[in-house]
Parts: sequence; structure tokens; C-alpha cells
Amino acid sequence: MKPLANLSFASALDLALGESGLTRDDVGHEMGWSVSKTSRVFCHDDNYWPNMPSIPQLCLILGNDVLLDWLRVNTNELRLGRHDCAPKLTEVELLRLLSEIGEEMGEVNGAINEALKNDHNVDARESKKIIREAYDVLSRYRELIAAMRVVQEGV
Repeated sequence: MKPLANLSFASALDLALGESGLTRDDVGHEMGWSVSKTSRVFCHDDNYWPNMPSIPQLCLILGNDVLLDWLRVNTNELRLGRHDCAPKLTEVELLRLLSEIGEEMGEVNGAINEALKNDHNVDARESKKIIREAYDVLSRYRELIAAMRVVQEGV
């Protein structure tokens, strides 16, 4: 499991979406949300989230419990007084993380190349795979950003 205590809710939502293999539009449609609401829920800058009673249904549609796990982990972190404290990475751990991000980016590139190989076009199924791989990259970059904030803030 990714270090959920180091993620914002928006990042946890993106992670849950990425692990689901669905698009934002797929989830919004299944939730019965309007296009506008779907856009707002998945926009990091909007500070607009699904309401609490809809979280169980959202988790069912996403096919994972990332959001429930995020709530549990962050409740425990608050209880322990450690909310938003990302671990400080050693140089080796940082290099390993950067290497893993590079591997994830290679998987995005591979999915794109595979999609374009025969017909020089990307269909809906192929785009879902590319999006899923891209969300993996975003998730790893969030880990990097959290670690860099620790360095920046001198924690």
C-alpha cells in the first residue's frame, strides 16, 4: 500500500481512480454525477469533494478501499499528532524513488507505443491503459513532492 498518511485527499482520490482503471467520466457517470460535478470532484484546485455518505458507493465503483484506508490512516496520524509528516528520505531512497518514477514513465511510453504500433491511433481501451499508467506516475511524483517538502521545510 502506498504511504497514504503522506497524501492529500485529492492525491488519495487520484490514486483510487488510477488503481480502478476507470476514467473520471466513467466514475462520474456511475455515481450519477453531472459532468460539472465530476469535474469539480476531481479538480485539485476546486476543494470540492464527494459528500461523506457517497464514499462507500464511490469505493464500490472504484473497486478499491483507498479512500477508506486514507481516512483510517489519517485519523490515526492525527490521533498520534503526526499528520502531514512525510518521511525524510536518504539520498539512496531518493535515488531509488526517482528510478522507480523513471520506470513508471517508461510504462506510460510503452503503453503509448503499443497503442500506436498498428494503426497509429489510440482507441478507448488503449487510452484507459495509458491513463492508468499515467496515474501511477502521478502517484509516485506525489511521493517525491512530499519528500521534497520535508527537505524544504527542514523537518
